[in-house]
Amino acid sequence: MQLNTGMKVNRITDEVWEIPTSEKSGMLVPARIYGTPGILQSMDQGVFDQVTNVACLPGIQRYALCMPDGHWGYGFPIGGVAAFDVREGVISPGGVGYDVNCGMRLIRTDLTLAEVAPRLPRLMDELFRRVPAGVGAGGSVKLSRSDLNAVMVQGARWCVEQGYGWHRDLERSEEGGCIRVTDPSTVSDQAIGRGISQLGTLGSGNHYLEVQVVSNDRIFDPATAAALGSRARIKSSSWSIAGPADLGIKWPPIT
Repeated sequence: MQLNTGMKVNRITDEVWEIPTSEKSGMLVPARIYGTPGILQSMDQGVFDQVTNVACLPGIQRYALCMPDGHWGYGFPIGGVAAFDVREGVISPGGVGYDVNCGMRLIRTDLTLAEVAPRLPRLMDELFRRVPAGVGAGGSVKLSRSDLNAVMVQGARWCVEQGYGWHRDLERSEEGGCIRVTDPSTVSDQAIGRGISQLGTLGSGNHYLEVQVVSNDRIFDPATAAALGSRARIKSSSWSIAGPADLGIKWPPIT
């Protein structure tokens, strides 16, 4: 298998691959990459260089990990994961990069594969047309400075109260969708100016929105799937739309 690295990459399973500590001086633990052979072959050289760099950091525990979406990051690869000892380990505020406020929202539908597949090209065109994305894109949610302060303090609850979600969404969000100790006065005018028009957009860079199908044979932890609201049905599949949280968009049906 041809990879974009000269390092030895050992197969652990068909979806788990390991770079041993012998492949780079200073590695304290092996590096593991999750992905199919095809995904592994598509990964750029930076993934292998950076995930093994992470394996050299003081206090790292067991493995330096890279998920299937791995690609070149700032220090860690995008998709990089690592755990560090609380006493001996490092703290990095920008390991992967400095866009540390990426959110994730899974929206489950009751549509089946048979219903969606014939309309998939049109669905993707509509998503592209209706979801603001890219540098400088503005969303449909218009905020004053006081509104943005309320968003920072209340988090996802503000969105629910404005009609952009349901109360049960908060139950499935980390910490109820809100960081409890927030002081908007510490946010600079420059940051306010850059962010005030971004609520309700996909943003730019490493942000995405995708349509996925959940089928019976791809649910490996039923309890976790149920907690996320995803349950595959016999002889059918449910579709989910995944992307950053709180797009704040209400659409008519696509027929």
